[in-house]
Amino acid sequence: MSGLGEWDDDAPVYDLGDAPVADVDDEPDEPIGAPDVTGRVSAVLDGLDVASIAGGLVASMVTSEIHRQVQREVAPIVTEAVAAVLTPERLEALRTAATAAAEAELNPPPAGEPTPPEEAPTLYYGSVDEFVREFVCPIFRRNVGEEGRADYRWSARWWESAEAIARLEAMWRAWEHLRMDASTGTSVWLRDHADHHLGVLMSPTGPWALSKDTAGPDEPLPYEAPPEGLFPDVRDH
Repeated sequence: MSGLGEWDDDAPVYDLGDAPVADVDDEPDEPIGAPDVTGRVSAVLDGLDVASIAGGLVASMVTSEIHRQVQREVAPIVTEAVAAVLTPERLEALRTAATAAAEAELNPPPAGEPTPPEEAPTLYYGSVDEFVREFVCPIFRRNVGEEGRADYRWSARWWESAEAIARLEAMWRAWEHLRMDASTGTSVWLRDHADHHLGVLMSPTGPWALSKDTAGPDEPLPYEAPPEGLFPDVRDH
């Protein structure tokens, strides 16, 4: 164009008909920064033992098919055998049993009288005093006396010591319980109760450490009756 509004016939002309035009609607195959999913899947597949997987699937399918075909062949045989066994008499017996079971479930019998608790066995000795007098003193004979004369201590007035009463009471109650076991009751009582409590009571440092009562190894242990009424016979109650 040589002047305002006039074209210059000698100016070059460009043909844009064959020029490539960008498609603004086209999007990249993967977003920028997206992981290479295809590559990862390929790597996983490359690490698989495809032959082993295929073999396992085939074995499972073969087993299932065998079961299906065997069941199809055996089912009529089993049906026929069951039909032959379930005679009308047996079916009637099954119906009767089912009816009785249903009635028992829906109509349970009334609760019976409660079982009375078992009575405790009668005590052999009526009090700890009787137990000491009739059992402990005659049986557990020891050389007892004051310091310098004997290694063991005992007090005829055993009932003056609260500790002695508690230990002898425990021995008595345990004996009453364990005597009911004819096999090992006595052995358990001697080991766990008599040996323990008598060991404490007869010790030079026990509750009778200052006692001067004496007895030889061939004599019953010293005994003096407690005040009347101190140990009543519990069998009378």
